[in-house]
Amino acid sequence: MRYYSIILLVCLLTGCGKSPLFNKVTKTAGEISGNILLSENFPMKNIEFSLNWKTPPSLEELGVFEIELKEPLAPNLSINAFIWMPEMGHGSSPIEVIKSSDLNYVFSEVAFIMPGLWVLHVEILENNKVVDKWQKSIVL
Repeated sequence: MRYYSIILLVCLLTGCGKSPLFNKVTKTAGEISGNILLSENFPMKNIEFSLNWKTPPSLEELGVFEIELKEPLAPNLSINAFIWMPEMGHGSSPIEVIKSSDLNYVFSEVAFIMPGLWVLHVEILENNKVVDKWQKSIVL
């Protein structure tokens, strides 16, 4: 019985904290709100784009953003995105990418599952290999 108590105590003391699944998280002062429009470029391929959040990063609902390219991608290039939480060493569920035109891509199902520092990664792929990438930090 004593060993079970020690094991239970160790588990309680080494836990990651409160689970976002069981706690309703309210907006904090540092959370991004409203639409966010960024004008950026992929550094190696020099592909210019704008990124517009349709549903901004939030712990309360899935995010949606759109990328509008200045010029269409070459036929052998594609675009992908994922979010990563460096302090915890994990990401989230896959982001759905829909090509709505030669210049526009909609990224949905962006699930920020817990508060903290997240990094949005957007990649240009050539034959399914990353040839250029862009990233931006988001704090929730």
